Amino acid sequence: MKKMRLRTSMSLAFAVLVALTVCMISLLSSYFIRKEFEEYVIFSEKKQADDYAENIESHYDESNGGFNIEYVNIMGMFALKDGFILRLYDADGNLVWDAENHDTEFYQEVMKSIAEEMEEKLPEFGGDFVTYDYNLESGDKQIGKLEIRYFTPYYLDDNDFRFITSLYRILSLAGLISIIVAIVFAILFARRITTPVSGVISLTKKISQGDYGVRVDMNQKDRETYDLANSVNHMAASLEEQEYLRRQLTGDIAHELRTPVTNISSYMEMMIDDVMEPTSERLKSCYDELSRLSDMIKDLERLEKAESGKIHLNKEDVELVSLSETILQSFETGIHEKNIEARVIGEEVHIDADRGRIAQVVANLLSNSLKYTDEGGKIVISVKKKKNTAELIVEDTGIGIPKEEEERIFERFYRTDKSRTRKTGGTGIGLTITRVIVQAHEGTITCESEQGKGSRFIVTLPIK
Repeated sequence: MKKMRLRTSMSLAFAVLVALTVCMISLLSSYFIRKEFEEYVIFSEKKQADDYAENIESHYDESNGGFNIEYVNIMGMFALKDGFILRLYDADGNLVWDAENHDTEFYQEVMKSIAEEMEEKLPEFGGDFVTYDYNLESGDKQIGKLEIRYFTPYYLDDNDFRFITSLYRILSLAGLISIIVAIVFAILFARRITTPVSGVISLTKKISQGDYGVRVDMNQKDRETYDLANSVNHMAASLEEQEYLRRQLTGDIAHELRTPVTNISSYMEMMIDDVMEPTSERLKSCYDELSRLSDMIKDLERLEKAESGKIHLNKEDVELVSLSETILQSFETGIHEKNIEARVIGEEVHIDADRGRIAQVVANLLSNSLKYTDEGGKIVISVKKKKNTAELIVEDTGIGIPKEEEERIFERFYRTDKSRTRKTGGTGIGLTITRVIVQAHEGTITCESEQGKGSRFIVTLPIK
């Protein structure tokens, strides 16, 4: 199935979200504005009816004990035009003035017009004419009663309907403009986000094809795209380095395999041709070369197990000081040959660990220190106990490690010594295996070094 582009997907999602938001705001605005307007109309109608009653009440003539019929007539006809039907009674209940009787034809026309207009424009409204009574008084004396009949709960005339219609049009137009602006903004915003992503995708395709030298432009405005570009560049650099190390390892292995194989082949060929006697010394030389080949194969096997997570731990109680002393004794010959002062110091610390694996950690670190420490130097293995951890430190006065390479010495096949002889550099996997073993024990290993003064490897392991 064809996948939608991220830019299109983001634009559509953003546009739909804005459209829904605008529609919801428009609907809610229409509802609340309409409701407020209706309440305003109801209030206005009630206020207008009260004003009619007050005005007629104020035109009561105390001298002759009656209302000013001429004023009532004018007021009643004005009220009828506004949809208010007045009916006035005196204090004795006698009818003084009635809009229906005064102008029956006009009265019926108004009633019909109001009902039809509301029915046509608001068919769901269901309003009707209701009569409200007002007691008219002059001082403490009741002078009559006024009945005002009008359409309730409210009546909207043509001006009111024009206002409501215009309001709806404005809201609809504003919503449409908002949606158009949102779509344009969504496209621009999506392009701003996806352009660097597309660039990253293009470069990752090149990386997948083996071009590890490409890099993503780090001039990114957003933190996330900057982090993405940085991560891809770091990955490319790491792959480039790993490819370099792989090629270097291939060259190293080829170089180191060539020498023993060539030596063994030469000896065997000459002994087969009777050019050379198969003496014990010559056979031992062949055996030593085979041992070197065997050691290289074992190193590669250990690396494969370490990187594939096949390390199985058989945990038991391990005392680090005594273990370190035992490992140190096994290096006694090499230490004596280089006249190195080596010792173990510290307090007794017990951990729950795989004895063989921890012994391998100590041996790898000690072997590394011995390899790079000149004659007459020092190697100290110290053991410390902290709150919940044990700290094993292997410190030497060797050649040290450049600052820029400290973080890389635990990478597979990486060697600070660039020469291709196993005598000094090895295959470069000892520290990698050491780190994997320590991590398998839920510990950490770090390095502190100063070139020309020595190195300090710190292993931290949880206490039993």
